[in-house]
Amino acid sequence: MNEFEFIEKYLSSKKKGKKFSLSFKDDVGYANNSIFSTDTICEGVHFLSDDSPSLVAKKLIRVNVSDIISKGINPKYCLLNLSIGMNVDEIWIKKFMKGFDSDLEFYNLNLIGGDTSKTLQTTVLSLTIFGNLNNKKFIKRSSSKINDNIYVTGTIGDSSLGLFCKKNKIDVPKKHINYLIDRFSVPIPRIELVSFINKNASASTDISDGLYSDLNNICKSSGVGAKVEFSKLPLSEAALRVLKKKPNLKKLILTGGDDYEILFTGPNGLDKKKNITKIGKITKEKKINIVDFDDRINLDGYKHEI
Repeated sequence: MNEFEFIEKYLSSKKKGKKFSLSFKDDVGYANNSIFSTDTICEGVHFLSDDSPSLVAKKLIRVNVSDIISKGINPKYCLLNLSIGMNVDEIWIKKFMKGFDSDLEFYNLNLIGGDTSKTLQTTVLSLTIFGNLNNKKFIKRSSSKINDNIYVTGTIGDSSLGLFCKKNKIDVPKKHINYLIDRFSVPIPRIELVSFINKNASASTDISDGLYSDLNNICKSSGVGAKVEFSKLPLSEAALRVLKKKPNLKKLILTGGDDYEILFTGPNGLDKKKNITKIGKITKEKKINIVDFDDRINLDGYKHEI
């Protein structure tokens, strides 16, 4: 059972708390004029055992910040849960907390509590984050409309290609390899676009499970479809160099997770803003059509297995 099937079977059908959970069809919950979100990163999946503890801490904060800012809201408070693996020592924890404190300051976040425990296997890290609504408005997944344009921020696919480069040798200049690995290790949430998203987007989510999967979430919750032009997807120079050597990795651009860019819909002209690219259009057909791509390939997106 994957994450989405678990939500559909055990959570979405429950009526209790439906108002506050947004029917479990969004990245956030809503209560008391605030929105809440939580994300977990696991050793061996979202970070590797030899990764810098400081960078692991930054990734933990940033994947959570990404959820909130994609709603057009600034994060304000957080709770930290540490399930420390068997190979973690106090030196690792000190380095982790140094990176953690640095990003708390950078994003103006207040740590107000949490929990710690020890596991017999790998390390599991979780953060719960929340922010206040200033104008009682935040951008949901479920509010996209037919004929809306589809936009993304930044470049797509860098993180999943970075993980591939981290695990495999590939004949590409080191500067490109390092760039992609950095994108995997330390996301850069588009905090500078919070007000822009709040003002202009009709629907929005961050790209954590892969472009195709997260676009599918918007489409399903909004009751619409989408047409995306693969040739319009913004790719970094490093990604293009890797794909030239390994064309079979093209699927990762659509299905690879951990980009933590913003995927949103809205009216014409929003791509005049720096670092925003229009990639397609919302349609009435309840399916996603990828133009300039081999549709015979199964595009399920990245899914967390339960």
